[in-house]
Amino acid sequence: MIDQKVKRLDEIKGWLVDLDGTLYIGDTLVPGATDFIRWLREERKHYRFVSNTSTLTRKQISEHAAKLGLDIKPEEIFTAASAVAQLLRSFDGVMCYFQVTENILEEFQGIEMSETNPDYVVVGDLGKGMNYDLLNKAFQLVMGGAELIALQKRRYSRGANGLQIDAGAFVDALEYASGKQAKIIGKPSRQFFNLAVHDIRVEAGERWLSADFAFVGDDVEADIRGAADAGLIGILVKTGKYNDSYSEHHGIVPDWTFETVKELVESLT
Repeated sequence: MIDQKVKRLDEIKGWLVDLDGTLYIGDTLVPGATDFIRWLREERKHYRFVSNTSTLTRKQISEHAAKLGLDIKPEEIFTAASAVAQLLRSFDGVMCYFQVTENILEEFQGIEMSETNPDYVVVGDLGKGMNYDLLNKAFQLVMGGAELIALQKRRYSRGANGLQIDAGAFVDALEYASGKQAKIIGKPSRQFFNLAVHDIRVEAGERWLSADFAFVGDDVEADIRGAADAGLIGILVKTGKYNDSYSEHHGIVPDWTFETVKELVESLT
C-alpha cells in the first residue's frame, strides 16, 4: 500500500533540505535561504539539512554556511558519511576498513576499525589520494568476504580545472574486479532518505509516514526522483543544478516546483 501524500505544504511534518544548489551555490546565498531557515525554526518544524558530499564533515559544512551568514548547526546536517555511520552503529561489534579522507574519519568515531578482517569496506572520495595499492587493498578485503559500502557513486564532478573523475569510477572498478555489488548510501539511494527520515522521527518522537516528509532540492535526479522512490514529497527549486530540458527529458515530475526557496517561503507564510 502506498502512503497518501499530503495535499498542502502546511501539512508537511518533516523537512529535508538540500544545501549546495538550494540554499547556496558555492559561495553565494540563494534568495530566501535565511528566511526559510528562520521559518523552520519559528514554526518549530523538524528538519535536516542534507548534503551528498563525501569530502566534508558536518562541522566543515556548518562553518562554510556560517561564512555565508547561515546559522546551521552540525547536528542539523545529514550527509552520506553520517548516514553510513548511523547504519554501522546499528550493528553490534561491526569492524570496518575506511578509505575516506582523514577529516571524514571524524564521522566514524567509536566504530571499530580493522585492516585485516573487516565486515565492511567503506569507500569515499579520496581524490588524488587514491592509488593502485589502496584500490587493490580494498579489492582484497572484499574478496576476503567484506561487504562494500560506497558513500556515493558519482562518475565525475566539477573542480577548479574542469571535470574530474569522482569516486564512482573507483567503486565501479571494485565491483567489476570482485563481481560484488556495492551498497550505495548517498543520494539518490532509498536507504539514504529512509535514514534521514528515521533521524527526524527519533528526534520528534513521532511515527510519521514517509509521505509526511518533504525533500527540497535542485537536482531532479538525486533529489526529486530519489525522494519519490522513498515515498517522500518532492519540492523542486529552479536553482543550482536545475535544467529545464533535463527535467522534461527524464519525465521527472515533482509534487511542487518553485523558482527559489524565497518563493517557497512566501507560499508558506
